[in-house]
Amino acid sequence: MQKTEFIQWATQLAINYKPAADVLEKLKHVRVISFVGPTGVGKTTLIHASGLPYVLSDVTRDKREGEKDDHDYHFKNNYEEILADIKQGQYVQFVINTNHEFYGTRANQYPDGGVCAMAIIAKAIPQFRTLGFADILPIYILPPSYVEWMHRIGSARSSDLEARFTEARESLPIALADPTYHFVLNDNIEDAVDDIKLIAEGKPIAEHRDFLARQTAELLIGRLGEI
Repeated sequence: MQKTEFIQWATQLAINYKPAADVLEKLKHVRVISFVGPTGVGKTTLIHASGLPYVLSDVTRDKREGEKDDHDYHFKNNYEEILADIKQGQYVQFVINTNHEFYGTRANQYPDGGVCAMAIIAKAIPQFRTLGFADILPIYILPPSYVEWMHRIGSARSSDLEARFTEARESLPIALADPTYHFVLNDNIEDAVDDIKLIAEGKPIAEHRDFLARQTAELLIGRLGEI
């Protein structure tokens, strides 16, 4: 099966997709800390640094520089296998993003209970909220500045850059309009991890750090509108 054909099938199946009953039962005991934000802001680094159990997603896109299979994502190209698991309800959720790539999480990647962390695209958060998790807590991760973000992703191919800009243009307005989102500025790993741990415990982060993170989000939207 070719990738384009798989994406067409997955797009249709996503419309009425429901996980199997045993999968839904498992989710009732799981609390998800969802890390949201465009590629290059440090989501995976912060997840690992926070020490939270990490749920890996299956993806069909190519690996980017520095990414490792079964560490950052499960990179998949066996499309028949993915479709079979979709039809059996073994995915918790899946989405086809704006760049026509599949992102999904299998039930066996989640813990049997307690808290876990995962990188989730903003477009998928509403779907997660319908699945009966004990809690969904979205945290939007931001780079220190637009210039630093450009420095981090500057070596990417032009097609990858446009995909990252598209992701940011889509996710930033969603997050800023949703009062359940928290914002963390990844200017220093130790400070960012401290903020994440406070949020996970239901505690507020320092007011000035919350302000800087939200201000950076607004500035990024402005800069992305110029590209």
